[in-house]
Amino acid sequence: MSMSPGTTNPLLAAGLPRFEAIRPEHALPAIEHLLSEYRQLLAEIAAGGQTHDYAGIVEAETLIDNALAASWSSISHLHSVCNTPEWREVYKACLEPLTRFHTERGQNQALFQAYQSLAERPDLARQSAALRATIEHELLDFRLSGVALPEPERARFAEINLRLSELGNQFGNHVLDATEAYTEHFESAQDLAGLPQSELDLLAGMAEQTDKTGWLANLSYPAYRAIITYADDRALRERFHRAYVTRAAEVGPRGGQFDNSALVSEILALRHEQAQLLGYASHAELRLAKRMADSPAAVEGFLLDLAAKARTQAESQLQTLNQFAAELGADTPLAPWDLAYYTEKLREKTLGINEEKLKPWFELSRVLDGMFLVARELFGLKFEADDSVETWHPDVRYFRVLNAEAEAVAGMYLDLYARARKSGGAWMDVCRSRLVIGDQRQQPVAYFTCNFAPPSGDQPSLLTHDDVVTMFHEFGHCLHHLLTRIDLPGVGGISGVEWDAVELPSQLLEGWAWDEHSLDRYARHVETNEPLPREWLKALKSDRQFQGALALLRQIEFALTDLRLHSGPDRDPLVVMRQVHEEIAVTPMIDDNRYLMSFSHLFDGGYAAGYYSYLWAERLARDAFHVFESEGLFNREAGERLAREILSVGSSRPMAESWQAFRGREARLEPLLDAYGIAA
Repeated sequence: MSMSPGTTNPLLAAGLPRFEAIRPEHALPAIEHLLSEYRQLLAEIAAGGQTHDYAGIVEAETLIDNALAASWSSISHLHSVCNTPEWREVYKACLEPLTRFHTERGQNQALFQAYQSLAERPDLARQSAALRATIEHELLDFRLSGVALPEPERARFAEINLRLSELGNQFGNHVLDATEAYTEHFESAQDLAGLPQSELDLLAGMAEQTDKTGWLANLSYPAYRAIITYADDRALRERFHRAYVTRAAEVGPRGGQFDNSALVSEILALRHEQAQLLGYASHAELRLAKRMADSPAAVEGFLLDLAAKARTQAESQLQTLNQFAAELGADTPLAPWDLAYYTEKLREKTLGINEEKLKPWFELSRVLDGMFLVARELFGLKFEADDSVETWHPDVRYFRVLNAEAEAVAGMYLDLYARARKSGGAWMDVCRSRLVIGDQRQQPVAYFTCNFAPPSGDQPSLLTHDDVVTMFHEFGHCLHHLLTRIDLPGVGGISGVEWDAVELPSQLLEGWAWDEHSLDRYARHVETNEPLPREWLKALKSDRQFQGALALLRQIEFALTDLRLHSGPDRDPLVVMRQVHEEIAVTPMIDDNRYLMSFSHLFDGGYAAGYYSYLWAERLARDAFHVFESEGLFNREAGERLAREILSVGSSRPMAESWQAFRGREARLEPLLDAYGIAA
């Protein structure tokens, strides 16, 4: 969308975001301007009476919605990666009018009737799959937005939407603040005995960022992982574990300061009320209206079946760990703050490797080259850095994505290092969606964000193998977005894809972080350029299954807790959390554990009643990877088939149809079990 005459607001400019010019004060005026234009279009549609055509409804709304999405994408991204008080304030200021508008639009009777009339046109069957899917998705979304509700229920539904957006934002702010508020400063390296040099360098860098000497650790995951995995001081590990699992809670060292307890209870109650307004028994049932899984009971059955298959082996793995730790003089049974520490030592004894030993073979830029190699071999893509493009931080780089004919078809921002006021974790998000309407053209652009340890002095950024897996995972999401060939943004890329299928590409790409034929291409020693030793390549393959049953039970525990929290009213979150732990887990949990209060996936993300999606999609991903194991890890024909049948079609057809087109049969469970080392 072009700027109006005289407009200087960079958030209204066409093309890539002008990050060097965007300021917090631009946000609200841009959103208000675009919402005004959007409302004007809706008024014109309503005034059009019964005469509706595809261009006047779908295409016209797509164009204004795309302009709004582009502006909001820049604002929300800057709020995540530059979470200053100013960006936090304007993000909240924009959230309210946006939420009000989207609720208002979802309940717009005239617009609903317009889409309904398009669905009833006799020529609909001759339109593109993307257009048909867009209309189908819109009609379902209208119903799930309460368009058919009578007053005052419709008004109450809108009120709940607004409150939920406020609560989610508060939840996320509390988690970030709690993560950064707890710190420990160390003036002697002896206090951090056991930490490898690279982890000490990480903590030294954190101290330097706060103008301190020595070493500093907060509860960001890289710092927490360094302490909990390597610190010989058991009391130090215990302090950090207790602080980490009580973040944003009413207990713990910062108990009550950023407490999310009341927010969680209110969010759950409002979600349940909203589901009942729409005639669903629970929020879980409502969310499954747009999923591959057809009912909460089916999801619970899937999870409990996996748990039953994994439990005996998980108990054996925990027993082995306790026996090993006892031989080293540890008190057993092990406490929660002992598990990662002794697991790392057992891994090294059993497999001859550990995360620290592997790091010199995973220098970040080399891993990045390996990741891009996979994209080139499988899909004919080339990623070409373009340092002329504006970014939000000096560490961020922009890449133009070229196809096999050397044509620029997409773009990607890469922001890989942890820093202050940047949200933790790793994620892919949409910067721009592919759009082709008339003479309007827009290429897909992705945000690729991680929180790896940055370079320190002359030492480049070295990754753990877990970090490598994370990179490939998020790159899979990016490829799903960048390879789309759908012209309407609402059903292209990751948009509209069933939530329990959207992790398929990301988890599939993880395979190239594990397979020895792939690792052989990019795992090179940072100083000698030597390849990863053969015995370590084999050990890594075993490492994927190392204590796999324990890891699987942990994922099942999270997923089942989420499902049950959203499957009925008036459920005490902590009681549900504890009951599921006692039913599923074999590892210990302290009484003060409040991990729900920092579980952003559920309360400040899109995974409410959907955390099971990781395992549901992993079943597809593991089965899909067998295609490449049998046809060739870098087989172009297999890659092009994956792109053609799954990555490029978005949600223009149901994932079940896309899967059948790619695999030719139902997904099997055995590859998933094998990935965790569990006998079928």
